Amino acid sequence: MEKKTSPLYRLICALIRLFYKKPEILGAEKLPDEPCVLVGNHTQMNGPIIGELYFPGKPYIWCAGEMMHLKEVPAYAYTDFWSFKPRWCRPFFRLLSVLIAPLSVLLFNNARTIPVYHDARLLSTYRGSIERLLAGDSVLIFPEKNERWNNVLYEFQDKFIDLARFYYKKTGAALSFVPVYNAPSLHETLIGDPIRFDPSQPIGEERARLCAALKDAITALAVSLPEHTKPVVDYREFRLSRLNTPQFAHMKLPILGWIFYFSFYFLTENLIPAEICHPIHCALDDIIPFCEYFAVFYVFWYALVFGSLLYGLLYDTEGLTRLSKFIFITQFIAMTMYILYPSRQDLRPEVFVRDNALTRLMAFIYSFDTSTGVFPSLHVAYSMGILSVGLKKKDLRPIWKWLLGIVVLCICLATAFVKQHSVLDILAALPVSLVAELTVYWDDYWKPRLTGKQARSE
Repeated sequence: MEKKTSPLYRLICALIRLFYKKPEILGAEKLPDEPCVLVGNHTQMNGPIIGELYFPGKPYIWCAGEMMHLKEVPAYAYTDFWSFKPRWCRPFFRLLSVLIAPLSVLLFNNARTIPVYHDARLLSTYRGSIERLLAGDSVLIFPEKNERWNNVLYEFQDKFIDLARFYYKKTGAALSFVPVYNAPSLHETLIGDPIRFDPSQPIGEERARLCAALKDAITALAVSLPEHTKPVVDYREFRLSRLNTPQFAHMKLPILGWIFYFSFYFLTENLIPAEICHPIHCALDDIIPFCEYFAVFYVFWYALVFGSLLYGLLYDTEGLTRLSKFIFITQFIAMTMYILYPSRQDLRPEVFVRDNALTRLMAFIYSFDTSTGVFPSLHVAYSMGILSVGLKKKDLRPIWKWLLGIVVLCICLATAFVKQHSVLDILAALPVSLVAELTVYWDDYWKPRLTGKQARSE
């Protein structure tokens, strides 16, 4: 009997299908005809999403039981997912663990899940799993724990093997375990050959044998694919003294770049008086009205920059390096222009026509963000750098690239509509961004052309 789900859950699933590309399932013909236990790599939320929405046979998925109870979600989510994050960002993840609780309860209680516990409720996990297997359903398990086994997998918790012992007692049949490897960056899921439980052997030996065989099989599936795994960085080991080591070298440029920016920002804001700055203005500025609704996009820029840098630190160090180079180049050019050609804008309204939360927000921004050092706009230049890195990510779906492009366009327009910049500031940021683009992606733009010219001359 199909499990009844809430309309909101179905809507969320529809949105995920829209934005999450369906993976190609390879090796489905290897799945046994009888119920089995599928064992895969978690890959954050990718494994559960693939299992719930796209996996053949619609298996039931083992899910941490604490994630299904509103009061238990925050403590479990923080401890299990984020307690190992760098200390400076842990308060954010503590807050996030509280905010996701209602969504977690909605998702995991509506999905095809079997609650998993590691306390006195453990027997209910086995009972629920056996019931599903006896009903003809397969069970999908992600048994990894926070301990690296190789660059593909984490170590396994081995008690899930006991399912085979309980199943054998109920049916007299040996249960099969099927290795599954999820490669989200390639949009592929590979299924390996089943490995059968041997009821004649002691359960301790079977746990060790089956876990080792499954890890080897999943690793072999991963190795059969083109290179797609990213290095794992453990920031708990970070010290400033280790900034030159290969493990943390990607952090050097972001740190130096932001020190440079804030140093020069302080100098230009305090040593260059507004009286000697050149007013930046054009006819379009008089046509564009002040619109406080664009404050949403203007402020969202801060979250976009922070989120992009944080994502790069945690998941894409190569992208972080490229974005940091882009930002540093635009910073250097902009700060040089602010010194050689001091600029300001006199476009801010003296009185807001309306009094609401957004106009009060803009008044607050005006109070600390001066109207000097505006030509070119770094708000625009940074946004172009984030867009550039995003558009070049091969594993980012086109719909996300379009959405990022729309957000960046709205941010650029917002600088004019909230009267933080002249249209000229926006236009000046474009060639600055182009210089950064051509410099950062030298190999992509220039090397092929130079190589081609050399080849033709020969």
